[in-house]
Parts: sequence; C-alpha cells; structure tokens
Amino acid sequence: MFRILIALSLGGAGSIRAADQSDHFSDNGYGKTVSNMQHPAAEHFNGVTYVAYQGPHEDPYVAAYTHATGTWAGPVRAGVNPLGLSPDQVDPGALDNHGRPALVVDAQGHIHLIFGGHGGSPLCGENKFGTPGSGRQIHVVTQKPGDISSWEVLDNVSPFGTYGQWVKLANNDIYLFYRHGAHRSDWVYQKSTDHARSFAPTVSVLKHKVSEAGPAIHDSWYAWFENGRGDTITASYVYHPCLDPAHNAHRQNTYFMLMDTRDASWTNVQGQKVSMPVTKESADRHTLILATGTEKSNHGTCHIDREGHPHLFFRFPGGTVRYFRWDGKAWQKPTTVEDANGFGHDGDFIIDSPLKVRMLLSQAANGTGSVGWWNTTDGGRTWARGESLFSLPGHTFETSALVRNGPPEARMLVGGIKDQQSHLYHNMYLIGDHGAIGRPTAETNHLGDRLEAIKAMPPSNAKAEAKRRKKAGLGD
Repeated sequence: MFRILIALSLGGAGSIRAADQSDHFSDNGYGKTVSNMQHPAAEHFNGVTYVAYQGPHEDPYVAAYTHATGTWAGPVRAGVNPLGLSPDQVDPGALDNHGRPALVVDAQGHIHLIFGGHGGSPLCGENKFGTPGSGRQIHVVTQKPGDISSWEVLDNVSPFGTYGQWVKLANNDIYLFYRHGAHRSDWVYQKSTDHARSFAPTVSVLKHKVSEAGPAIHDSWYAWFENGRGDTITASYVYHPCLDPAHNAHRQNTYFMLMDTRDASWTNVQGQKVSMPVTKESADRHTLILATGTEKSNHGTCHIDREGHPHLFFRFPGGTVRYFRWDGKAWQKPTTVEDANGFGHDGDFIIDSPLKVRMLLSQAANGTGSVGWWNTTDGGRTWARGESLFSLPGHTFETSALVRNGPPEARMLVGGIKDQQSHLYHNMYLIGDHGAIGRPTAETNHLGDRLEAIKAMPPSNAKAEAKRRKKAGLGD
C-alpha cells in the first residue's frame, strides 16, 4: 500500500471573555464549502465533533470541537485537491467544487476523508465504469486516532470518483459510495472490513448507458446513500438524461431501493428483488416513486423509521423541498415544505416516530438567511415552521447533511455566504439547538492577508468562465 505522509500543525484554543467570542469557528471556507451530497461532512465520536469542509485552493480542511472543554482545534489542511487552480480565485465559475471532502471516523478513532475527484482525469488510466473527468479521488487518514494534526494518503480506492459518501455499519464495516467518473458513469461502492485500510473491488449499483430514447441521450444518475435499519443501506436517486457529447443540467423522477448488506442484495420498497446494476428501464419498473416529466427534480436525503418505512425529500424548482413517505402500502402524496415568506433550500431531517419528523433546512427570506426546523406530526401531510437555530441578515447558508451521531448542540455544519461580497471566502459554523457553537475571535482568523491580496486581482469574468466550463462538460 502506497502512503504519503503529510505533517500539519494545529491552531491553539484558549479561554477568552464571552464578549470576544465569534459565532463562527473559522473564516476560511472557500467556494461551495459543504453539501449534503458529499456526506457525512462531520461526525461526533468519543466526545469530539470532527468537521470537514472545502478551504483555500479547494483543499480539504478539518477542525475538531471538544464538547467537555468547549474548545476548538484546527482547522488544518488534510491534503491537496488536484482540482484547485489557485488559492484565491474571485470568479465563482473558476471553482470546480466537486472535490469537497466527506468524513468518517473508524472504530479505532482514525478520521478518514475522501475528496479531490470530479470523475478522475484520463491520466488516472482506464475507467471501466464510465468516462473520465478531472481531478483524482483521494483517501487520507489521520496518523493517530483523534489527532487531526497529521495525515497520510492511502492509495486504496479508485481514482475515478466524485460525490464520495461514507456509510458505516454497526459491525464497523465501511462502505464508500461514489459516481465512478464524470456524468456518463456508473454509481458504485467499495466495501472495507478493516477500518478502511483496504477495500474490496468496485461493485456497480446504477448503470450508465446509451438511452433507449436515442443515441444523443445517455442514462445517468444522481444518488444519495445512507444507513437504513440494521444491516441495510438506502439509495435514493434521480435520473439524469445526459446529452451526449454535451452535458445538460436536467434531472427528473424520484427513486428508492434498499440494500441488505448481509448478502449484498437489493430490493424495492415492496421487498421485491432488484437485479444489479440497475438500468433506467429496471429503475422505472421497480424503484420509481414519482415520474416528474419535464419538471426538474434533484437529490435530497433519506432515512428509515422504526417500522422500516422510508422517508425522503427531493428538491424542485424555486428552491422548494418536497417530502415523500412510504406508509407501508403506498407512497404518500408528496407535500411541499415552505412558508409564504421564503423557501426551504436544502438540509436534512430527523425521524422521531413514523408520523413525527423534524426537517432542518436553510431558508432565505426578507434579506435574512437562517437554518431552522420544520415539523410535522401527521406523517408529512402538513408542516409547521419551528424554531430558527441560527440566522444572519444579508446571508445565505450552504448546509451539510446532519452530523453523524451528533448531539443536540452540534446538528449541522454550515457555510455562510455574505451578500455581494467581492471574494469567495466564507465563515464556517457548527449549528445546534442552541445556535452556533462559538469560538474566541482571536482563533477564528485563518485567512491571514489573503483578502488583501485578492483586492489586487483583476475583476472576474464569471459568465465567460461558466460558458467555458459548460462547453468542456464540467458541470455538476
């Protein structure tokens, strides 16, 4: 196994008057800092919440909050993202953002990240499950349990990856799900039974191929994988009719299926076996929840209640979030979670009981960004806006998935975006039931003089760069 050692130093933590506390823990989030697609971005383990996000140069940064002492360590850079062009771009179109890190803590306490890939460049070799893209999927791990100060690269997963997603089972097996290449590629997983020190060969789950609708369309997917109940793993996904050779942004339909990890078999919501890998035709026949037609749908998250029934949300145009639930006999009619003053954009949710669900969403309304609860007590037929956990005027927020095993004071990792700012750096927040976990202001500055250097850069040409990226097929 090939290993590269990376030595890094920690930022200190101190005790300062509450008046000198900031609500963010770092100022060096960069671009689209987090997403619930690359997940989890944070995990609580042995009294510490570890968080990972995209920082300067699109590199992965990790910080750690110790709950008993109320102190932060880091952030530290855990690796180098090959997608990063320069540390201080001011043009959002110049950032790739697909190499954001996902984090998992193994049973021995080592922290693992997966990051850096937008499908893997042709320099990585032959992609047997799709088309190459850019960057390289990289796996790093801490040299010592619980210590984020030093990291090493483990060359034990495919370089052809993007949208890395960790699933850890109760028996400590770890699954890594990802899209094996650029847009026209399979979704796959690799399994580890030794704390992610080695992985079994790649297994295809969702099949890409030329569409039966015609040679100019390629069947592709966007998927989200997560723990189910017991030894199961859920898959919720949408269909992407990708134009070939040019990429397009349309996505449609909503789907669900379930894996039994004891024998690696997959079933639909009715318990019927589904052959692997799933094609567009078999997905429509066996795992379809809702056919959306020309209306665009996008991934959300999925969880299973104590009766074994899935609850999901997907995102739709206008920033709306629609909730789906299997009631044991049929898919309940989806409902939109919103209010008259703004829309739910993205987030995650907690199932308290089959009928009681709390959805934690970012909101943007009346010039103020917030992250707060939406609640249902009737299985999603009606929703009521609950408590706002954190808000700032003149901001919007990007949200991670829920912190894995997170305590109430650490629910979600959030990147704040200030309106009309002239750079791409953002404050990072760890949000819980009592708001954002603060940090002494003197410890939150990790940009140094970067913002002064940015002022000397030429103005951006975002439209030209976005056009270039679209032509090159470097979209989502």
